[in-house]
Amino acid sequence: MQLIAAAVSLMTLIFVASVVVFFGEPAISFVGGLFGAKQHKTRSKRLTPNQEAIGDESQLYYEVKSSSLPLMSDRVTINTRYMPTLSNGHLGATVYDEAMYMNGLYEGSGGNSHRAKIPALLMGRVNFSSTDIDRRATRKYVFNGRDGYFMETIDCEFAYIEHRMYVHQKYIRLFVSDVFARRKPESMSGGVIKLKYPPLTGTSDDINFDQPREYYSNRQVKGTTKTAEAGASVQSIFMIYMEPVEQISLTGSYWQKNETMVMSVDKSEANARSELDYAQKILSAQGGNYQLFQDHVEAWRKTWSKGSIQVYGDVQLAKVTQFAQYYLLSSVPADSPYLPPQYSEVFYGCGRTGLAKGGAGTDYQGHVFWDNEMYIMPALMPFQPDTVKKMLRYRSAVAKKAADNAKRFGGSGFHFPWESAFSGNDVSPDDCDASHPDCHWKKLFVTTAVSWAIRQYYSITRDRDYMINTDYLGCDITREIARFLADRAMYNPKTARYDIFNMTGPDDWHPNVNNNAFTLAAASLAIHWARYFSCLCQRNDREEVPDEWIQKALYLNLPYDNVKRLHFQHQGFDPAVDRPVKQADTIMLTYPLNWNVSSDIMKNDLEMYETITNDRSPAMTWSWFTIGWKWVNDKNRMNTYFLKSYQDYLIQPFKIWTEYNELSAADQAAGNVNFLPGMGGFVQSLVHGYAGIRIRPDMLEFYNPMPPNGATKMVLNGFKYLGSVLTFTIEEDKTTIFVNSSSAQYQLILKRNVTSAVEESLTEGETVIIDGSSNGFFIYTSVSETCEHPRDYIYMPWGYSPFVNRAHLTSSLMQSLTFSLFLTLSFTR
Repeated sequence: MQLIAAAVSLMTLIFVASVVVFFGEPAISFVGGLFGAKQHKTRSKRLTPNQEAIGDESQLYYEVKSSSLPLMSDRVTINTRYMPTLSNGHLGATVYDEAMYMNGLYEGSGGNSHRAKIPALLMGRVNFSSTDIDRRATRKYVFNGRDGYFMETIDCEFAYIEHRMYVHQKYIRLFVSDVFARRKPESMSGGVIKLKYPPLTGTSDDINFDQPREYYSNRQVKGTTKTAEAGASVQSIFMIYMEPVEQISLTGSYWQKNETMVMSVDKSEANARSELDYAQKILSAQGGNYQLFQDHVEAWRKTWSKGSIQVYGDVQLAKVTQFAQYYLLSSVPADSPYLPPQYSEVFYGCGRTGLAKGGAGTDYQGHVFWDNEMYIMPALMPFQPDTVKKMLRYRSAVAKKAADNAKRFGGSGFHFPWESAFSGNDVSPDDCDASHPDCHWKKLFVTTAVSWAIRQYYSITRDRDYMINTDYLGCDITREIARFLADRAMYNPKTARYDIFNMTGPDDWHPNVNNNAFTLAAASLAIHWARYFSCLCQRNDREEVPDEWIQKALYLNLPYDNVKRLHFQHQGFDPAVDRPVKQADTIMLTYPLNWNVSSDIMKNDLEMYETITNDRSPAMTWSWFTIGWKWVNDKNRMNTYFLKSYQDYLIQPFKIWTEYNELSAADQAAGNVNFLPGMGGFVQSLVHGYAGIRIRPDMLEFYNPMPPNGATKMVLNGFKYLGSVLTFTIEEDKTTIFVNSSSAQYQLILKRNVTSAVEESLTEGETVIIDGSSNGFFIYTSVSETCEHPRDYIYMPWGYSPFVNRAHLTSSLMQSLTFSLFLTLSFTR
């Protein structure tokens, strides 16, 4: 017992030392857009200081204004690949595309499952009967990334025309097309405006449609998908829409006209009718078209008021930040819809390219990947935790399928598929070779990501409803994930460690490897978290998560070279031979895992893998490098990778993110667009890189908060922690905290990372200024959990842990702590 007490005292000493040693530089969180002047030197033709040259004429941080559209090689056809998307989590459309998509509506089985195309019947385009009038007209295109609409303005010889389109943020089943035309006073004869729409045929590749029938003065059509996923049924949808206006005449006594057309789409006929009826009621009143639009704008303003990031001093970066947030938020459930989906209606995850894309053979077919939990949720977590909870519910809804998937190749517990859709079945493409039919099943990191997202969500909210509510199954999911991972770990008597063989890590250019470092670290964290969470769930934690599982989590065979002090990507990895790596893998131990490793090891990992990582890696790879270099205090490399993370992946003028840096036609064929993981990684690089925030089970850590390179200030509005709402204003070596509201249950405490610091209560309405915030600070609550915190480590050689960095310790103290830790580890074994 004395030895145990000594070991505990030692670890306490180490922790105290770590706080002093490890926090050389603090930081804070998320970023959004505002006005600015300073422009970046750019590395890509995609983003240059001369906005007119690239088609964006607006200096508003939330608006794009362009005189041209992205075109195909014929220089005539609109390239909808690079057009903006309009979505609200229920319905999504790409501007001028003939299809739209709906949450949870899929067609096809297995690898053929994809989002079912719904005809965008009101996606019209203004033109004229005379090509001469069209040629002489001046067209402008406005995309508003704050209020969520696209507008084409046309100044022709007889009229001024505005054509606005939006997917309604309040009445979530509605697509709205609004045309306003005003005849010019000098035009005595006027003219005729024409609109062209996609056709509705009796059938399509995805949906069989009944014949349209009348619904009062409107049209209604029912459609049914053709093929269901295994174990599911075909699905029906109802489209109710106003008759498309095909021409607007401004002749004779007609000097001004407004035509508003609405289409309502839902699986429920009653809901589709209800929202169309309500829209018509609004439109029947004086100024109804304006009111319908204002309801949409106000709903978006309410969403932004919940939380967002703003950047000052660099208008380009402000725009990139704003539009990344818009595309992310528009892809998830709307904040406060007029008629919420039925409670049984699940949000079926956030596909890599959002809800406006995902048809057959393109854009990952709308499938859900681990990106949902690892790249997208963390970007929303501090500002929209309620939305993240809805996203987590998808994994709960398909948990039985995760159990079936685990059993497919002899596993137990829950193992979530590489790709899933409506049913939760594995819908990954059938592209495994005959010798490895389980190639996608071996991506165990997918399942660790679900546990990680749950950990982060609970740590920032302490939401007990998520634990006990049967709609979420939080306690059961964490346990069954731990069961699956512990079941894969096999004891190796030669090393006295546990191996997980034959797996594929995030870098899938190196499949079927043993002991992938990222997966082992993530698995260890998942098992430790399950023990802790079981206690929080007021269950017998040792029965739920046996000591045998914890033993495995502590002694996984993490590939690490104690001489070079770096991690190898997997067992037997040779950087001279096994290069390049496709994307971020091992460096993800530093972030997002926040793995307990000394800063010199972090740096060694970053230095080795930056030299062997494919230069055309997906965008989020460079975001992880950005955060990593921040945490080892290399500001120059942090700034370099920050620019690389977005400049090479942004298509102008509508700020469309691509998966790869599309510099050739081959790149376009391989990659996908509106790539949310890239945007999510970018946002995380602001929150967890420049703002320097780490979310721990018991606190928020702030490590040298600073505005991003080129900006003068970054503001994190509506940052939510344990029920309180905070606003952080981050300037160089200064952070201002405003307490918007405070939680009655969890009183927050601020402690600065200086030796003279005392605990300061954060009170509602209070402003706290932290000068010298580069030293870092902590925010936590005085209300502690009664359960033992997760251990969150694997036993490794001395000097591995960040809590004692040997570069900062005297030799005598090193010797003393080394001997004590040796006794501790020996006793534990």
